[in-house]
Amino acid sequence: MSGERERVAAPDDDLLIVQRFLRGDVAAFDILFARYQDYVYHIVFGIIGNAEEARDISQEVFVTVYRSLPKFRQSARFATWLYRIAVNRAVDAARGSRRWRFLPIMDVAGIGDRPADRDEEPDLVFERTEERESVQRILMDCPINHREVLVLFYYRGLSVEEIAETLSCSISAIKVRLHRARKVFRDLYEASPERKHASERDRAQRAVNDAS
Repeated sequence: MSGERERVAAPDDDLLIVQRFLRGDVAAFDILFARYQDYVYHIVFGIIGNAEEARDISQEVFVTVYRSLPKFRQSARFATWLYRIAVNRAVDAARGSRRWRFLPIMDVAGIGDRPADRDEEPDLVFERTEERESVQRILMDCPINHREVLVLFYYRGLSVEEIAETLSCSISAIKVRLHRARKVFRDLYEASPERKHASERDRAQRAVNDAS
């Protein structure tokens, strides 16, 4: 993921394609599918962490979108409406599954470009390749409502405003949820055995450096 947030199409362009579909041009839906299929897949995969199931759920999302487009409010952004359906379906699947899953934080370059209090940000942890697996486990221990905002903010790069629109929440509510999610993640990480071992390695390395 680049430092800039992903943008796959201008909202007006999406609306024109939706309008073509609603006028009877069924092939127009193929354009929307091709444009957004990877984005939807990665959102779903980010929440449930299982590739095969993510592909199945992504297909279900587009079936839902196809059937629901006549109800789509054309004053809204198509992408936001689509993301909301994808997140809701993925969250339902994650809550209904008893299998252990990992959240794939595998491509987070550029997150450090965000202006923020570095002590508040778990992205410093995300960038350490050797700790990715433990980070995935910790994220899966976070409550689902925390996990979804972390995925959308860090994994997909959405702004707070976009997350609020996607999850049908106020901006202030998302800010509170994101703040709490960061704290939950940080507390779980600091208490993890991996973090303790990493601290011991760091102290040992500093001792070696001081002695040299």
